[in-house]
Amino acid sequence: MAARKKTTTRKKAQYVRAKKRGGGGSALMAQRTVVLTIACCLLLALLVGVVMGFRWVNRKLYAENQRFEIQNLLISCNGKLTEEYIREMSGLSEGMNLFECSFKEIEGKLLEVSMIESVYLERKLPNTMIVKVKERVPVAQIIGRQATRYPFMVDRYGYVMPHRRKLATLPVIKGLDIDLGLGQPASHSDVETALKIVAMCESSTYLHTFVPLESIDLQYSDYVYLYLKNGVRAKIPRFSLEPRLHKLASVIKIETGRGLKVKTVDVTLDTAKVPVTYY
Repeated sequence: MAARKKTTTRKKAQYVRAKKRGGGGSALMAQRTVVLTIACCLLLALLVGVVMGFRWVNRKLYAENQRFEIQNLLISCNGKLTEEYIREMSGLSEGMNLFECSFKEIEGKLLEVSMIESVYLERKLPNTMIVKVKERVPVAQIIGRQATRYPFMVDRYGYVMPHRRKLATLPVIKGLDIDLGLGQPASHSDVETALKIVAMCESSTYLHTFVPLESIDLQYSDYVYLYLKNGVRAKIPRFSLEPRLHKLASVIKIETGRGLKVKTVDVTLDTAKVPVTYY
């Protein structure tokens, strides 16, 4: 008999994964945090150093450089504010350094004056400072809720100014239920409506001729009454102002051409025939 060959079966090796100790990841994270913190601190210190260095160089080259002392202070104004007053309010004078005060600081001081609308500043190296002041120009008189002997003035942006007797012929905005403060904007939709009417009538020769404004009454919410210097009382809506004003001017022009003296006109209606009364 043939001998049988003995076979053996090898057992597969078994591996057991060893668990890592829990403290290793935390330590690595802590190291990274420390490194990042140090890097941020160094970067911050570098930035602070750069800024401080820039300021030091700027101060030495400009703000403390006698070459840039103001020798020519050129001040102009389109209104009645004097050069001495503008010097006082701006804090500027000869002998100061051109870079001693920032433009923002100078402009802020001047714009605190209610009469000033805008300021233009320019440095001309090495020793000249130019200051141009634009005053607010009143376009109308305005009466608010509070009782005053004379009406205030208001410019095209709605800023309230003191009364000026020489401008007492400007149209009067009335019927407002708001308080007015000098140097403050009369921020109200009624004021915006009135100023639009004033601007349209002043910018158009045709409207200026046939719609010469005397006063604008805003006490009614749906419409506006215009009292004209030619004795006409006109009723207009609060919308589509420009076409309604031109319609009003056309009616007055036609009726006046016919030799009639117009008393009232109502252009609030969307009709071809405009209601008109006569003296």
